Amino acid sequence: MARVAVSGAARLRLDEGWEVAEVQAGGASSPAELSALDPKWTSAVVPGTAASALRAAGAWKHGDNRDFDANDWWFRCRFAAKPVPGTRLSFEGLATLADVWLNGERILADARSMHVAHHVDVTLAAENELLVRFSSLAKALEARRPRPRWKTRLIANQQLRWFRTTMLGRMPGWSARPAPVGPFRPVWLEIPGAITVRDADVRVSLEGDTGNVQVRLALEGEGIRAARLVVGEHESQLEIDATGVHGSVSIADPPRWWPHTHGAQPRLPCRVLLDTASGEVELDLGLVGFRTLTIDRGDGEDFRVVVNGVRVFCRGVCWTPLDSVAFASTPDAYRRSLVQLRDAGMNIIRVGGTMTYEADELHALCDELGILVWQDLMFANMDYPTGDAQFVELSRREASELAARLQTSPSLAVVCGGSEVEQQIAMLGMPRDAWIGPLFAEILPAAFAERRPDVPYVTSSPTGGALPFRPGAGVAHYYGVGAYLRPLEDARRANVRFATESLAFANVPERPIIDRLLAGGESPAHHPRWKERVPRDHGAGWDFEDVRDHYVRELFGVDPMRLRYADSERWMALGRVAVGELMNGVFSEWRRPASSCSGGIIWFHQDLAPGAGFGIVDSEGTPKSPYWYLRRVLGSVALLATDEGTNGLHLHVVNEHDQKLEAELSVRLYRHGDVLVREAKVPFAVEPRGSKTVDSEEVLGGFVDATWAFRFGPPTHDLVVASLAKPGEAPLAQAFHFPIGFPRDAEPDVGLEAAATLREDGAYELTVRSRRFAYAVAIDAPGYLPDDNYFHLEPSNEKRLTLRPNAGARALSGTVAATNSLAQARITITPGSAR
Repeated sequence: MARVAVSGAARLRLDEGWEVAEVQAGGASSPAELSALDPKWTSAVVPGTAASALRAAGAWKHGDNRDFDANDWWFRCRFAAKPVPGTRLSFEGLATLADVWLNGERILADARSMHVAHHVDVTLAAENELLVRFSSLAKALEARRPRPRWKTRLIANQQLRWFRTTMLGRMPGWSARPAPVGPFRPVWLEIPGAITVRDADVRVSLEGDTGNVQVRLALEGEGIRAARLVVGEHESQLEIDATGVHGSVSIADPPRWWPHTHGAQPRLPCRVLLDTASGEVELDLGLVGFRTLTIDRGDGEDFRVVVNGVRVFCRGVCWTPLDSVAFASTPDAYRRSLVQLRDAGMNIIRVGGTMTYEADELHALCDELGILVWQDLMFANMDYPTGDAQFVELSRREASELAARLQTSPSLAVVCGGSEVEQQIAMLGMPRDAWIGPLFAEILPAAFAERRPDVPYVTSSPTGGALPFRPGAGVAHYYGVGAYLRPLEDARRANVRFATESLAFANVPERPIIDRLLAGGESPAHHPRWKERVPRDHGAGWDFEDVRDHYVRELFGVDPMRLRYADSERWMALGRVAVGELMNGVFSEWRRPASSCSGGIIWFHQDLAPGAGFGIVDSEGTPKSPYWYLRRVLGSVALLATDEGTNGLHLHVVNEHDQKLEAELSVRLYRHGDVLVREAKVPFAVEPRGSKTVDSEEVLGGFVDATWAFRFGPPTHDLVVASLAKPGEAPLAQAFHFPIGFPRDAEPDVGLEAAATLREDGAYELTVRSRRFAYAVAIDAPGYLPDDNYFHLEPSNEKRLTLRPNAGARALSGTVAATNSLAQARITITPGSAR
């Protein structure tokens, strides 16, 4: 049991000594009946689930078609403790139908929501047994209830709408089993001290140039003689009343908290010091950050996030649980993933309504790293029983508890009623007054605003406009480029304002995941294990691999089916690059200065299981090809290229920093992979947090038909490279344009070379050179992670990057390959470096 001090009480985390047993649904209704059955117990890790326990025991793996909702699951923990009056047991998350016994006495009955916490006053013995029964959800779904007004294809059983649980593991199309069953959040023993905090209401605001922190603490304990609120170096006396203490601190011109793309993330420690009869008691209220955040709706159809008076282009991913089996992660795992997203230039994540609320560690790290959070409430696609008083009260409590948990979080940007509920109703042709009921329009926003009145609320994602699924107004789910097979130009034509979902593809993982999924070198093309991991819309006659293949055909002019037969490795390679080019193209459109778009969030972050899932990183957290394209196009300093047809090739420079950007902008034209046709460079400056567009031919000093739009004759060039750089330094950003199309064929050899030098920190510095133009250069170095990949390399140029070893990595060995070359280059270790 780990011991931490929080709010004047000792908290003992019950994370050892757990076991789990499976029992037939309804087979035991008490500990005595369970004992009579003598079930088989398996060691379990808590926080965790039944599936994660069986996975650890080697009794279950991804692909096993086991329904964890079918039976009851009992979790048992035996622990020693010192009996102390006033002790509490706290359960942060029980999925989903739970009853709890302590030493044979039922202390919690009929808990019906995985989204709320439970706190129970208990009397301990020297030796204790804690039992938690998770009743079969499948059996509960059999009960007859009123039918919904409409049905969704997303889930198999429409009665799931009555239960406050996640849809993950219960959506046949893209989130198949396992469903989470078990104590997936920590279980705590809270042992009171001299003072116990029963409730902490902490409100942080920034009004003009004054920061305010207001607290009201409900306390239990005697002998409080004085109290002070201390925020950083500022403090004030608090008033004492019968319930506790209250008061505020004001700070002139406090440091502002920013998304990391726009500034720093200063936060100040906040604490309350109590002078009591038994001495001073310090209550740690965490760190607070000061910022303003509003939504600018402009003409009524816009949706722009404004932080500290500055419009922020939001870009990121829809977050997925890092472990979709255990539904629990370590702080280190959260940090690795969020730093990975931050390093890719992403400044927002969306916790969507089909997922689950995330742990406090994630939100604390978003505060620290400067990543905004779009927080859906956990409602999606279904006709929820808003006429049922118990359901409504559970839903209200859920929103209220979440607001209390996130009360001081500066990264919390938007709270949303849920995912696609409004869209689902509208798509069925139902009238507008049926789209948003009182749950989403009144009950949930009111419950959340009790603690976070400063956070903007929207009723649903998507929402806005004549129809909520039209991307040209309000909040959109944009799949024009993607599932709807629209050309790249649709990213502009759709006039997207803010996309909270977009760009879903079956993203091909790297070879290590494929090898683990398919033993013996089997081809993934139509292998059952491969296809079961390819996401699809339930009931559709296509899947998202078909979508990817469509764009391979459109971008490279090849028949993906024939390519799959003849050369599956080439089929996968072009699939990886096609998705990357699409994401680069869409965000180049959306980030240009004249764009209507103020944000794009990609569906989604990390694969739920090994395979070609929606994730831009695989199920183990290793980046896939689109991650690297996004890392380049989403930077705080970015150079974007858009084909404007007869208006030329436009270059857009974005500078989100608070300092003026001064650099050189160069443009070079090449033919046949190595012939330099023309080049020029000019001084270029962009104001702080500004952007600027220039015609490439203005830089070149004359008309060259950069986009080959006029077609007066054969194209004089097939590659345009624009670079933004400080004199004598490596480029800050680059953009590549292919006026006659992306490189389709692989030539014998582009002349790649790769040399690595070992550094003192154990990483390698890798230098990649190419004699001819190298397209989508991919690094394959098992056990090492590059800081760039799938990059283009100009003729007779080089790129330097870092290869960092993973845990347990062996000596460096690997290859570098370009998508337009048949020959690969083996990484050589330069003389004098250690191996």
